Amino acid sequence: MQRNLYFDALRGIAIMMVVAIHTFYACEFESWLSICAISMREIFNMAVPMFLAISGFFIGRMVFEDKRQVFVFWKKQIPKVYIPVLFWSIPYFALAILEGQSILENVLLLFFCGYSIYYFIALIVQCYLLLPVIQKKMLNPVIGGEFFVYQ
Repeated sequence: MQRNLYFDALRGIAIMMVVAIHTFYACEFESWLSICAISMREIFNMAVPMFLAISGFFIGRMVFEDKRQVFVFWKKQIPKVYIPVLFWSIPYFALAILEGQSILENVLLLFFCGYSIYYFIALIVQCYLLLPVIQKKMLNPVIGGEFFVYQ
């Protein structure tokens, strides 16, 4: 598949927006400057939905001929995003345990991408898992229409 420069540019913009989000600290409404900083941060908050939309565009174009292809897709894609999240969640897990938080709760957070900064990974994995179901519904004209009417 040939690279699409348009989407590469969108990803680059989204990356810069994520960096910008982290440069604007949370502040009170004390002055016009703080209101401006909060406003800028809110504008930049569209970066993660942009990443999700781009991912959705590309995975939505995939066509699965049979269930085996679905499992091959899951086997390839899910570890690609899930394993790095597990690795980078370990410091949060360790810190939570050292602070005396619930071990069970933090094990669940660790394995289900529940730490707040990784919420988008859980969304991407959900999209991967639901893709075959959504595509099957969309390919059936009767069910596909109903699927989106009830949303």
